Amino acid sequence: MLRPAGRALLKMRARRAAKESAPGIVGLLVATATFRSAQNMAQTTLSLLGRSLGLSGTAIGAVSAGSNLISVLTMLLLTARLAVSSARRAVMAGSVLLGLSLSLFVFASPVSLIVAASVLGAAGGLALPSLATAVGHRASSQFEPGAGAVPTRVGGLGTARALAIFGLVLSASLTVGPLLESAVLAASHQHLRAAYLSFLPIALLGALTVSKGSRPEVPKNNVRVSRRQSLQGLKALFANRRWSLAMCAQAIYSVPFSVVVVFGGLLGKSLYHLAPSGVEGAIAIFFTTSFLSRALLAWRPATPYRVRLFALCVAFTLVGLALLGGGRGVVVFVVALAILGVPHGLTYPLALGLVAEAVPREDLARANAGFTAVSGTINVVAPLVLGLVIDDLGGRTMLLVSAIPVLGLAAVLRRLKDAGAAIRVAVVTDSGPTSLTPPP
Repeated sequence: MLRPAGRALLKMRARRAAKESAPGIVGLLVATATFRSAQNMAQTTLSLLGRSLGLSGTAIGAVSAGSNLISVLTMLLLTARLAVSSARRAVMAGSVLLGLSLSLFVFASPVSLIVAASVLGAAGGLALPSLATAVGHRASSQFEPGAGAVPTRVGGLGTARALAIFGLVLSASLTVGPLLESAVLAASHQHLRAAYLSFLPIALLGALTVSKGSRPEVPKNNVRVSRRQSLQGLKALFANRRWSLAMCAQAIYSVPFSVVVVFGGLLGKSLYHLAPSGVEGAIAIFFTTSFLSRALLAWRPATPYRVRLFALCVAFTLVGLALLGGGRGVVVFVVALAILGVPHGLTYPLALGLVAEAVPREDLARANAGFTAVSGTINVVAPLVLGLVIDDLGGRTMLLVSAIPVLGLAAVLRRLKDAGAAIRVAVVTDSGPTSLTPPP
C-alpha cells in the first residue's frame, strides 16, 4: 500500500500527465469524428449510387457485404498484428485510404464502385480499432507515476471516461454527418458526386489532426508480431474471460442494431405505415437516446456497475424488440426505437473499457482488432439471415427471431459476470511493480 504522501504525489503527477496528453486526445477525437462521419456517408450513400448506375439490390448488397468482409479481414490479418505504438499511424493510413475511396466513388462507374467499396472496407478495418487503441493508450498515460513507470495494463477511471467520450464522439458524428450530407445534396440538386467530394477534405483532415501531439511511452517489448503469432493471440482471446464478457455484451446488441439500421425503414413502412420522413425522424430519436446515454457515461463512468448495466441493456433490448413486434401506432414505433437507443449507447463504450483492461498493454491493438472483427462479422451475417426471415415470414416474425440470440447470449453473459469487476492498475517502476487504484 502507498502512504498518503505517496498517493498525493501520484495524483499530482497523474494530473500533470493528463494535462500534457490532452492535445493528443483531442486530435484523436477529431480524427474519430471526421473518419466516422465520412465513412458513414460513403456507406449509406452506396446504395443510392449503385441504383443510379443500374445495379440490382442483390448486386448492391453483395458489394456492401464484400466491403464489410474486407474490413474484417484487414482487422484480423493486419491491424491485429500492429504494435500499440503504431495505432496512430494506422489511423492516418485509414484516413488516407478513406479519402482515396471517396475519390473513386466520384468516378461513378460499376468498376470504380466495387474498387471504392473495397478500399472503404480496408480503411475501416485499419482505422476504427486503431482509434480505440490509440485513445485507450493515450488516456492510460495519466496514471503513469513518473519517468520510468509504465502501466502494464490500460484501465481505470480515466480510461473509462476517455472511451466513453470516444463513443460519444462516434454518436455525434453519426448525427451531424447526415445533416451535412443532406444540406450538400439539397444545394447541389441531389448530385451524389457532390456529397463524396464535400466529405473528401473532412476525411483528410482526420489524417492531419491525428499526426499532431507526442506519443505516450510504450513498453520496450511493444513490437509487431508475425501473422502466426497474431492468429494464436486472437484465438487465446476467447479464453480471456474479461475480453469474452466484452465480446458477449457487444454481440448481444449487434443483431438488434442490424434490425434498426438495415430494416428500420421496411418495418416502419410495412408494420406502422410511416412515410420515409417519419421513419428517419424515429431513427433520429434512436440516435439521440444513444447519444444521451454515452454523454452520461462520459460525465460519470460506471465501471463498478457495468455488469448491471449490461443486464439493463438486455432488458431494454428485449422490451424494445417486443414493442416493435407487437405494437401498433406511430407512438409505439418511436418509443420502441428510443428504448433501443439506450443499450446502443451504453454497450459499446462499456465493452471497450473491458477490452482495455483484458490484456497487457502491448496486446491492446490485437484485442481491439479482434473485438471489432467479431462484431463486424456479426454485422455481415445478421442482415443476411434476418433478410431471409423477413422475406419469407414477415417483419414481426423477424423481430421475434432477432430476440433469440439476445436471450442465448444473456445466459452466457450471466456466466461471465464475475469478469466484470473493476481492476487495480498495475504499474511497473524502477523499484518494482506497484498496484494503483485510480481515484474515484
